[in-house]
Amino acid sequence: MLTLYYCPYACSMASHVALEEAGALFDTSKVNIFKGEQFDPAYLAINPRAKVPALRFDDGRVLLETVAILGWIGHTYPDNDLLGADPLDQARTLATCAWLSGTVHTTFKHFLHPEHVAPDTSMHDAIRTQAKAQYWTCLQDIDTRLADRPWMMGDRFTVADAYALVFYPWGRELGLPIGDLANIAAMKNRLIERPAARRALEREKSVLLTM
Repeated sequence: MLTLYYCPYACSMASHVALEEAGALFDTSKVNIFKGEQFDPAYLAINPRAKVPALRFDDGRVLLETVAILGWIGHTYPDNDLLGADPLDQARTLATCAWLSGTVHTTFKHFLHPEHVAPDTSMHDAIRTQAKAQYWTCLQDIDTRLADRPWMMGDRFTVADAYALVFYPWGRELGLPIGDLANIAAMKNRLIERPAARRALEREKSVLLTM
C-alpha cells in the first residue's frame, strides 16, 4: 500500500487531497516539520531532502516533490480526470502546478528565510518586503483567474485546485488581507464540500475548515 508522509499546514496537503480524490488506497504518516521531525534519521532514509511530501510505494520505492506526486496520481488514476481530459489539458494543469511550486511557494520561502537569498543580514528586511509584495501579487493572480470559473483549470476540479489552496491561509502569516480574495474563498468553500477532499482536510485538522 502507498504511504504518504505529510505535515498539516504544509504543501503536502495537495498530495493528501489528490490521493483521496483519486480513490487511492493509502496510509499516512505525519512528519511534524515544525518540530524538526523531518531531520530524524528514519525519515531522512525516506527523503534525504528532509521535506514533505514523500510518497512511498509498497516495494520501497519513493517519489518526492509535489508536482511529480500530483502528476503520478493523475496519470495512475485517470478516471477522475484530476489532470484534465486530454494531453494538452493535462500539460496545462501541470504547468500551473509548476508555477505554484516554483514561483508562489518559492516566494513564501524567501519571506521566511531571506538568508537563503542573501547571507548579508542588512538585506533581509528588503528581501522580506519584496517577497511579501510578490506573494500578494501571486494570490491576486489566482483570485483573478477564478473570477470566471469555479476551479483553477475551468469547470472541473483538478490537482491544481488542491495545490493552490495550500497558499491561501499562508497569506495570513505575511499579514496580507486575504479576506479580499473572494474568489479563492469561494473555491475553498467548494473544496471542503467535496467528501473526498474533506476527509483529507479533517485528517489534517486543516485551517481551511475554519476559515
